[in-house]
Amino acid sequence: MSHPIEFFFDLVSPYSYLASEKIEELAQRNNRELIWKPFLLGGLFKALDAPPAPGLLPYKKPHLFKDLVRLAKFHGIPFNTPSEFPRLTVKPLRALLGLPKDELPEAVHRLYRAYWVEDRDISDSAVLEDLVGVETVEKTGNPEIKKALIEATDEAVKRGLFGAPSFLVGEELFFGHDRMDLLDAHLKGKL
Repeated sequence: MSHPIEFFFDLVSPYSYLASEKIEELAQRNNRELIWKPFLLGGLFKALDAPPAPGLLPYKKPHLFKDLVRLAKFHGIPFNTPSEFPRLTVKPLRALLGLPKDELPEAVHRLYRAYWVEDRDISDSAVLEDLVGVETVEKTGNPEIKKALIEATDEAVKRGLFGAPSFLVGEELFFGHDRMDLLDAHLKGKL
């Protein structure tokens, strides 16, 4: 039996946004199930005792958005540098975890594009309600949904992740949108 592709991401990660625009086609091309796995990247960094936002380190930050603009242009993906980075993503991630699995991909795309293309504050309740609905946003305060985000982040830690985007196929980990070609080759049995 072929393992599915598990796509671990946080909406705050611009590289995860770029990956989200390509992962469905990659999964379809390889006849693999795709499982969307939202988790809290900051929680992962905290568990690993890593800096809270490695992309914002003083020596890396000046290059970050220049790199992202180039990558988006190269891959033909819409991208605009947001007016605020990073934004809090706890509430939007909880909203995603409160949705039925079949609604998750479309909602992920709406939220990513709202943040990384339209420069909308996806942490704002009114914006979030517009994107995923009032009922979904109301669920974000539910203790079960809060627990689901903690558990999703704990799973990322336990399974050896150290950043986003990360892709797991069985026990094989591929980290970063720039490793998607290697993921594709692995799924084709070329690695």
